[in-house]
Amino acid sequence: MRQLATPPTLSSGLLRPRGFSLLEMAVCTVVIAVLTGVLLQRLLYYREQAELAAVEQLAGVLRTALVLKIGQLQARGKEADIPSLIGKNPIEWLAEKPRNYAGEYFAPTPAQVAPGNWYFDRKTKTLVYLISKEKKFPQGTVNRINFKVEFIRLPPIPAKQSGTSESQTVALTQVNS
Repeated sequence: MRQLATPPTLSSGLLRPRGFSLLEMAVCTVVIAVLTGVLLQRLLYYREQAELAAVEQLAGVLRTALVLKIGQLQARGKEADIPSLIGKNPIEWLAEKPRNYAGEYFAPTPAQVAPGNWYFDRKTKTLVYLISKEKKFPQGTVNRINFKVEFIRLPPIPAKQSGTSESQTVALTQVNS
């Protein structure tokens, strides 16, 4: 019967353990650097997306609070008071202010409010979010997103009778800087 050759082992002394060569170490370093760069870029993208989602989420909460405020006034028979909501600070309608709400200012300077925070501008009567980095948000957005409680006319209902009045209400809308 024929014997199969066995590979040499470390203990036999024929095969000595060896470490990385300089070339192997350089290739590993380059691969790790490239993967780290790609990972960091993706993390920044997801951070930007999280910031945008947080802004959209708070805007949705504020719109819901406005609808509840309007419903409250309508339930009390005070429809005439609905236009008084125009220009008000929508943060006041929340049970708890957001952690990144800096307060109310009259035309604040950049040193007064840090990026990544909300504030209400009393001069323009707008709720403003300062973006952490300018290049994150959609085209045309410089470094802030403005929201304002405004008077709007609802589109007419085709089946509506001619003698009824036009539907009007207030809404939280995003306005240009």
